[in-house]
Amino acid sequence: MMTVSDCEIALATTDDIPGIVALQSLNLRSNGGALSIEFSSDWFERVLSEMPIIVARREGRIVGYLVSSPLSAAANMPIIQAKLRAYPGSSNPYNHGPVCIAEDERNRRLISAMFQALRKRLRGREGIAFVRRDNAASLSAHAKLGMRQAAEFTHDGEAYVVVAYIA
Repeated sequence: MMTVSDCEIALATTDDIPGIVALQSLNLRSNGGALSIEFSSDWFERVLSEMPIIVARREGRIVGYLVSSPLSAAANMPIIQAKLRAYPGSSNPYNHGPVCIAEDERNRRLISAMFQALRKRLRGREGIAFVRRDNAASLSAHAKLGMRQAAEFTHDGEAYVVVAYIA
């Protein structure tokens, strides 16, 4: 079995964006996954110029990513507006997520390794994420990382939990 030690955990570069977008596509709700929002290559490129995106690479292939972004990066999205109404965060918060792990790479501690790499770069800042209430695996993973449930909200008939942490 391959482990996290077989993966490279690193800051993303613009060369990683096609792999990030491809992994995102496989994991969108419309394709049977859990990701609620589809972001464009241009969006990832803009975010990457402002804040860290952490990737997991195995043999050159993107097998995981964890995005941090300024609140302004997705402020026009209704689901993000609903999240921030439910929990606006501290004085200098950022959006934590999306996070995505390739299906064949799950349960190998990649999320923990990517999270630790991100925390080192954003010390003292509050990360705020949202998870669908019915996504027990994601809620459990976020709890294991030390994220606390800060609020709940409903958007388009779906229940969500806001999770937060201080890096």
